[in-house]
Amino acid sequence: MALSQKSCALLLCAMAAVCIQLCQAHDFPGRCQCHNTVPFIKGNMSDFQVFERRPGCDKTEFIVTMSKPDNSTEKFCINTERRMAMAYLRCWERINKSESRKMECIDKKRKAE
Repeated sequence: MALSQKSCALLLCAMAAVCIQLCQAHDFPGRCQCHNTVPFIKGNMSDFQVFERRPGCDKTEFIVTMSKPDNSTEKFCINTERRMAMAYLRCWERINKSESRKMECIDKKRKAE
């Protein structure tokens, strides 16, 4: 069974589209986001993010967003081996990593201070 030129061209286009989709399907952020960490922070925390180990970064990262008096924000990478970060990470696990419940962890820490 011989393929016509039209069929071959269509087959090649379909194969190219599949290859492109497969290449784009890999979600590798590349590297760790935290190159430098601080042991702790004081101030008004408004949010935090936890990035677990992933391809390209072999450590868990804890990034805190702080609110400044002028309503701007600043992000800090916190050392995950220190007491403060460990408390937040335990809370994060306790709330089953729910983005909508993160404020429970932040409010709990505020009450403790």
